[in-house]
Amino acid sequence: MDSTYTESAIAEWTSILGESRVVAAKAADFGASTIGTKRSIPAVLRPENQEQVAAVLKVAQRWHVAVYPVSTGNNWGYGSANPVEDGCVILDLSRLNRISGFDPEMGIVTVEPGVTQGALRDFLDQQEGNYLVPVTGAGPTCSILGNALERGYGITPITDHFAAVTKIEAILPDGTLYRTPLSELGGAEVDGLFKWGLGPYLDGLFSQGNFGVVVNMTIALAPAPDTVTAFFFSTKDDAKLEALVPTVRAVLRTLGGSVVAINLLNSQRMLSMMTPFPEDKALDGVLPAHEVESLANSHGVPAWSGVGAIYASKEVARAARRTLRRLLGPVTDRLIFINRRKVEAVRKIARVLPGRLATRVKGMTDTLSGALEIMHGTPNDVALALAYWRSGALPGPGQPKNPARDGCGLIWFAPLVPIRGKDVRRYINMIERICPQYGVNPLITLTTVNDRCFDSTVPLLFDRSDADATTRANDCYRALYNAGRKEGFLPYRLNIDAMDILNTSGATCSRLASKLKAAVDPNFILAPGRYVPRIKRSEV
Repeated sequence: MDSTYTESAIAEWTSILGESRVVAAKAADFGASTIGTKRSIPAVLRPENQEQVAAVLKVAQRWHVAVYPVSTGNNWGYGSANPVEDGCVILDLSRLNRISGFDPEMGIVTVEPGVTQGALRDFLDQQEGNYLVPVTGAGPTCSILGNALERGYGITPITDHFAAVTKIEAILPDGTLYRTPLSELGGAEVDGLFKWGLGPYLDGLFSQGNFGVVVNMTIALAPAPDTVTAFFFSTKDDAKLEALVPTVRAVLRTLGGSVVAINLLNSQRMLSMMTPFPEDKALDGVLPAHEVESLANSHGVPAWSGVGAIYASKEVARAARRTLRRLLGPVTDRLIFINRRKVEAVRKIARVLPGRLATRVKGMTDTLSGALEIMHGTPNDVALALAYWRSGALPGPGQPKNPARDGCGLIWFAPLVPIRGKDVRRYINMIERICPQYGVNPLITLTTVNDRCFDSTVPLLFDRSDADATTRANDCYRALYNAGRKEGFLPYRLNIDAMDILNTSGATCSRLASKLKAAVDPNFILAPGRYVPRIKRSEV
């Protein structure tokens, strides 16, 4: 990219946004990333409304300077705020943080890109909105809109966050405003109540696509149920996994709307939440099997742990507990039910216990309380501690966790796995075979995204201050992808260094996406390379 063009564009952007909203001198600081990637970032632009976004894109078109929009930039493990390609100017949308159109009767709300999980929770509490926030484990500082566009998911009743999106407004690369047909015909209210609209479903182009800058998103919220009861189960015998997996499917099919998602975690994933990484016992950064077994025994960690929640009235919750005991009993060693009242009771007991035991019980109740709050649709950063297991400095009390800023090394590998016992076993064997070859401990979570499919999240944790460890972790991701492609376990989303995976020569879907993108963005100024491969001008 011509630096003269970039300088000219920055000058125009400064006149539009003001000097305080254009950062050039320290733009590179915005590119801290848990995956260890570094990009050349000429400037960071911080508009405050959609009119300024439109003006920014028109300047970008005039000077052929690429811009890369981010909602809050807290895309931990996938590249944070970094663009896919060098030389892109970051369009930081965090100041577009308005919440509007809340309908307490219908349960819909409209958010801008900068609205975080924490901000939406605060808003609903102030409005006495008895609804759950679509939370994730990424923490209160992460964008609602950004997560939905990446097709993120959680364990609250609307598990698929893009499925909850009913309406989108976006600024196209030429600066014009995209609205759905129902809204343009005067039906803005019904448009927000019905996902599919009228005519071709174009909103989907903005999900894992770079066809425009989404400035407003209307989402449906799940109503808060009468009761939320967490359930935890476990099996000490790894050989029971093949029987446990179809039982999880049976639970989801039997209990439908009251149990919506279940997590399965292997022993190493559980240990990462309970104990600091034992560096002195690791060989080349990896805990040997006998050390894992010893640690698991000392902390009472089983081979597989499971967690889910019952969202229901008191009467239905009682019936659901009976059903869970009937289904999970034969394939588990332990099944317990926890709610806020029980956690508080244990917390009171901890106050009168002696020293170390009190500390241990308090730590357990804090973790349980954090998990319960997430199930209640209240975001927190309890799960975010995982990012710090191998590297990074935890911030002080009261300070928000920011794994990118704090030096953590984390790359997410997130493949889809059928809910079949034999397939899950093949998948587990693949992860446990490949990860240790690259100095990465095989921490595995399997989360149901429906009653047919798990999304597995494997955190590739490494010492980001070690260049060799960083390279090996990125090589590990590539090895897992290549093996998963052969085995049928492909990721549902990609990090910024893996976008070339979609440059499959001759793939009809990639060519179609590229042609559509070229039609609306012929100068390739909007997030080039992100999910949609570039196309030669001669092919447009």
